[in-house]
Amino acid sequence: MRWLFLSTMLPAWLFAQTYGELLSLLESSFRYQSAQALENASEALYQAAKGKNLPSLDATLSAIEWNDTPTMTLNMPPPFSNITAPVGTRRHLEGALVLTYPLFSGFAISATIDKAKLESEQASLKRFNLKRNLALQTTALYSAVIAETKAIVALKSSENAIEKAYLKAKGYYENGLLAQSELFAIEAKKYDIHAQLIDRQNLREQYLNQLGTLLNTKIVTLHDETSLEMHAPSENEALTFALEEREDMKAMQKSVDVAHKSIELAQSKYYPNVALVGAIKHQGDSLALNGDGYTNADKSYAGMSISWNLFNGMSDRQTLEAARATQMSASFELAAYKSEIQTEIQNGFLEFHTLEAKLQSAKEELRASDTYTALSQGRFDNQLISADELSRAIASRAAVEAKVASLESQLFNQKARLWLLCGWSVFETKVLPRL
Repeated sequence: MRWLFLSTMLPAWLFAQTYGELLSLLESSFRYQSAQALENASEALYQAAKGKNLPSLDATLSAIEWNDTPTMTLNMPPPFSNITAPVGTRRHLEGALVLTYPLFSGFAISATIDKAKLESEQASLKRFNLKRNLALQTTALYSAVIAETKAIVALKSSENAIEKAYLKAKGYYENGLLAQSELFAIEAKKYDIHAQLIDRQNLREQYLNQLGTLLNTKIVTLHDETSLEMHAPSENEALTFALEEREDMKAMQKSVDVAHKSIELAQSKYYPNVALVGAIKHQGDSLALNGDGYTNADKSYAGMSISWNLFNGMSDRQTLEAARATQMSASFELAAYKSEIQTEIQNGFLEFHTLEAKLQSAKEELRASDTYTALSQGRFDNQLISADELSRAIASRAAVEAKVASLESQLFNQKARLWLLCGWSVFETKVLPRL
C-alpha cells in the first residue's frame, strides 16, 4: 500500500509513455488549440450570419436645438402681408422603436448563411486534419526515439563486449603475446563505440525534446510498442478511405462549395432588396415626447421599402466573374489534390514493401553477424586472429543490430502512416482501439 501511495504522488512524466498515450496528448498541442479557437470563431460567425434572417429592432433618440424658432410667413393682402407665425419650438426631440424585416434580398441572406455554415464545417475539418498531421509527426518522432533507444542498448552491449576483449588483449600484451599496435587498435575501437553511444543518446534526447515541444508536455521516457501487431491497410482500401474520408480532402471540397455560394451572393446584387418596416415614433419638446403644441406627438408608421441598384460601374458583373473564376480555381485545386493523394499513397506502399525487404535482409545479416562475432571471439581467445579483427567484428554487430532496430521502427512508422493517410477518423476507428 505504501508503494501504491507513493506511485500516485509521482509526476506522470516519470513513467514511460506508450504510443497510445502520446496520441491522447495531441489536443494539448498549441497548434491544435489554435485550430480549435479558429473553429469556435467560425461557428460564432455562422451563428451571427443566421441572425440576418430575423427582424432587427432599433431604438433611436434625437434632440435638436434650433438657432431660431421655426416660423412660417403668411402671404395675405395688406395691411396683413408678411405676417410670421411660429410652427414649432426651438427644442425638438424624437424617439422611436423601429422594426425592420428583410422580406427579399435576392437570396443574399440565405447564401451568406450557407457560406458561413460551410466555412464553419471547413474549420472543423481543418482541425481534425491538423490532428492527423500532428499524429504523423508524433509517430515519426516516437519511432525515431525507440530506434535510438534500441541502438543505445546494442552499443552498450558492444561496449561491454569490447571492454572484456580489451582487458584480455591487455593481458596478452603484458605477457608479450600481443603487439602494442593491436592493443592500441582495439582501444581506439572502444573509444569509437563510446563516441557512437554518446551521439545516439544525445540524438534520442533531441527527439524527445521535439516530441515534448510538439505535444506541449514533458516527455522523458517512452515504452516500446513497435512490436505491436499492426496490419497495414490494402492499397485499394487506403485509396478509397483517403478519397472519401480524409479531412483535408473534405475541406478542399468545402472550398469549392464556398466558392459556389460566393457566386450566388454575387448574383443577388442583380435583384432588388425588399424590407417591411414599422415604427413606434413620438416627438415633442421634452423627453416626455408628448408633442410640442404644434404637430401631433405620435408619428408611428408602417410600410415597405424597396431599393434596387440600376448601375454601379459594372462592379457587380466583375464581382460575379471573379467568383466564378475562384470556383473554377478551387475545382482544379481539388482535382490536383486528389491526384497528389493517390501518388502519396502509392509511394507509401512502395516504401512499405521496401522496408519489409530491408528488415528481412537486416535480420539475416544480424544472425550472420552473431555467428561471426562468436567465432571471432573464440579465435581471438586462441590467438588465431588479431585484436583489431575482433574489435571490428564487435563493432560491425552493433551497427547491424542498430540497423535492425531502425528498420523495425521505420516499418512501424510506415504502417501507422499508411493508416493516417486514410484520414484521422479512419485511424481513430481502425487503429486506436487496438493500442
